Amino acid sequence: MRCFVFVSILFLVGCQPAAEPTDTSAQAQLTELDQQQLPTAQWQLTVDTLQLSFCRSRTNEALMASSEELNRWRLVAEASAFPRQRQEGIEALATFARDYNIYLYQEWGTVSSQLYRIAYRTNESAPNVFNALARIGRDRSICFSSLDQSMSPE
Repeated sequence: MRCFVFVSILFLVGCQPAAEPTDTSAQAQLTELDQQQLPTAQWQLTVDTLQLSFCRSRTNEALMASSEELNRWRLVAEASAFPRQRQEGIEALATFARDYNIYLYQEWGTVSSQLYRIAYRTNESAPNVFNALARIGRDRSICFSSLDQSMSPE
């Protein structure tokens, strides 16, 4: 009887659903973009800016950074220059890259929201920011979204 119970338990453990695979390519690409001063020869930025607030305060805190801090970190262009908790925020942004094909490039962030421009490859046309906002704004991880044209360069 013990043998039967042991074998049954092993069988049930083996039937556990597999862990959801993570898309490391989107995260790696976003991490690389986050560590660069954009625009570059390969990447451009949209003119319009999106303001987003994640429903999880922890994600907002992970992405908290002034524009000066982001600039300094990006000038160093090494992962070690960025705070450790930032990786959690990058993982959240990588979800948008994977699900919506939208690479968000952060301009600044507070504990309640962040400003982003959309990064896109130089050989592609600029994405429609309104469509991107409509898709991202409906994501369940976002509690607030808006288009902020006041921060856009003139």
